[in-house]
Amino acid sequence: MNGALLAGLLMTAGVMPAGSIIPEPDDFRFQTIRKAAGERNWPFLAESGMLGCTTMLGERVVYFIPGDDMERAYNIDINLFAMSVANVGITDVLAPYEDSAQLLYRLVPFVSMGQRLCDQEPGTLVTEPEL
Repeated sequence: MNGALLAGLLMTAGVMPAGSIIPEPDDFRFQTIRKAAGERNWPFLAESGMLGCTTMLGERVVYFIPGDDMERAYNIDINLFAMSVANVGITDVLAPYEDSAQLLYRLVPFVSMGQRLCDQEPGTLVTEPEL
């Protein structure tokens, strides 16, 4: 059975609380990130933004939020197919890339940093490049 379907059934049956499956605003952790001068492998069009991380369906999920636009989160992942499905219709976040290998090369450090962000307490805001 599909994991999301099973989770939905457990939640509606009262076996599992919704907060265990669907993150609430206080469940996120954020870190401010910024393109360094002369950086050539920055994967995003925006010069700065925030990484966000939360746990969803038992997995760490990482987002990039461009600039100051907290209304718009872009899922970043090393699974490019899953990432494209999660972001269907959003085309103006990633900087142009030549192929999927180049995109992965650019994204992996940010996905790793975002996953380490999930080790912090929920609600954490990291303002320095600590992770």
